[in-house]
Amino acid sequence: MECFANYLRDLTGKRSVDELLVALDTNGLYLERDLLQARRDGLARRLPAPESAGIWSGRRCWLGWYPPDTSEASAGDLWFDPVEISLMVLIPQTQEDLAELAALPPRFLARQTPFVGWVSVRQMAVWQAMGCSLVAGRDLLVDTDAGPPHAAVAGVPPALAWDIALFLGKATCDPDYWEAAHEALSAEELTDMWPDDAPEHAGEVNSGFWIVVGRDDVLAGTPWDNDLGDSFPYLHASYPAPGVRFRTAVSSQLGIINPNDESKSWTAIGRRRAAMAGNE
Repeated sequence: MECFANYLRDLTGKRSVDELLVALDTNGLYLERDLLQARRDGLARRLPAPESAGIWSGRRCWLGWYPPDTSEASAGDLWFDPVEISLMVLIPQTQEDLAELAALPPRFLARQTPFVGWVSVRQMAVWQAMGCSLVAGRDLLVDTDAGPPHAAVAGVPPALAWDIALFLGKATCDPDYWEAAHEALSAEELTDMWPDDAPEHAGEVNSGFWIVVGRDDVLAGTPWDNDLGDSFPYLHASYPAPGVRFRTAVSSQLGIINPNDESKSWTAIGRRRAAMAGNE
């Protein structure tokens, strides 16, 4: 956790990268180790995902401080984010939404893409959330049953989960991503992304209230515009949310959120400086 915090403070420092690589290897996080190593070595802008990616191995995987331009990427592509140290998959719009977009006048398509955005293939782990909290100076309460540092973090209030995602320039994964993911991905891929029967935070729906998404609804493809009412529960922004996890997502329309004022490092991490210091 402290190792990751040191890395976030100095994204391009050789020592902080080397120490994080050792920590990832020691804790059995071989996918993250392999991709961070490839990113550090600057081997290529993209490469086939390594065997350590499991079900995602062999897919085209982009490496860079920012996701690739959507004109270069294809649905199902992977992007390794060297800030969060996470692998993300590009989810296309649903066929229904694509049909609606195709019917719009060209002027309305200027900021639209055929993708919903990038979704992390793993829920955020304790070591990632704690590292962000240490750097951002935020108090983070973690479920005591969360297990080892590489386990998924749980028990974080929804508003704080959002703040952690925002610190990384991202958002939490909302139902729009999951509806599109169910249509685009196989049952095996969805199960790999969500192996345990634990709910996730999914963004704010009303002022002060945040939606919780259940695994069964995602695997079953339950439509989000249904009238099932209590099937999609809400939590107050500050509720400790025992057992509830979260993951990050990046909208293809908005992209990574950069801080307007670099002095406000708690708002979003300044990855732009890292990109300017190196390549991509």
